Amino acid sequence: MTRDSIIRQILDSSKIPHKDGYVADISDNLIPTILLEDFRADLDSGDGNELDSKFKALYSSSALGVNCFGFIKRYRDKFSFLGEDAFTCGQFEKKLPTGLKGKSPNLDFYLENKNCIIGFESKFLETLSPKRPSFSYSYSDSFLASLDNGLPAIVKYYRTNDSEQHLDTAQLIKHSIGLLNNKGKKHAKLIYIFWEPTDTNKYSEYKKHRDELDKFSTQMKNIEGLAFHYLTYKEFCDSLSENTFFRKHIDSFKEKYQLT
Repeated sequence: MTRDSIIRQILDSSKIPHKDGYVADISDNLIPTILLEDFRADLDSGDGNELDSKFKALYSSSALGVNCFGFIKRYRDKFSFLGEDAFTCGQFEKKLPTGLKGKSPNLDFYLENKNCIIGFESKFLETLSPKRPSFSYSYSDSFLASLDNGLPAIVKYYRTNDSEQHLDTAQLIKHSIGLLNNKGKKHAKLIYIFWEPTDTNKYSEYKKHRDELDKFSTQMKNIEGLAFHYLTYKEFCDSLSENTFFRKHIDSFKEKYQLT
């Protein structure tokens, strides 16, 4: 299984006119339940200039997240997840300062209510491109010691065990720091949501990703003040299947992204 093979399937099966995998207008890459007003201002304020380039790709990770969560952002008062509801804030490309030097990382999607803040990190085809975990010099011993919540041990582990991985552990750790630094007296949850093909069991890359995720999740259980959860987009859609309000949206999302 390669990233290119999935991209070829996406392009071959697409009913949307495109040139080399890129649609002419960002609206061409949206499912029927998503409006530009659901996300445009958020993505324009982000660091990646997604709307000018990457978002137009039929295999865009940014478009995947928007197509899933844009409708949820608009109707967040009707959405419940992991025991939380009555969300008062929803935002794409949410920046949460970490205290580290450099730019704050952008969470793909963010929700907040009176009790909790929730950050979603979304992956599409990125899991098929292994990379080594990388931590800048700003992760000094003094900075890690100031956290004092279990994260220093995890950073030390991945600094030592830094072989290429399908899971971007360094990014997840940075998001964890951002959530912990900005939760105040609220609970914090980090959700890792990722795409898989319907026949994922045939391919070793997805098994390796799952194995790495299981290990990371076990380590994250030791973190005070932050709950880490992971699930596939299919599992997320299934969790909303009983909510009749979201059914049309979920069906449209599946039609676009349910691939072998």
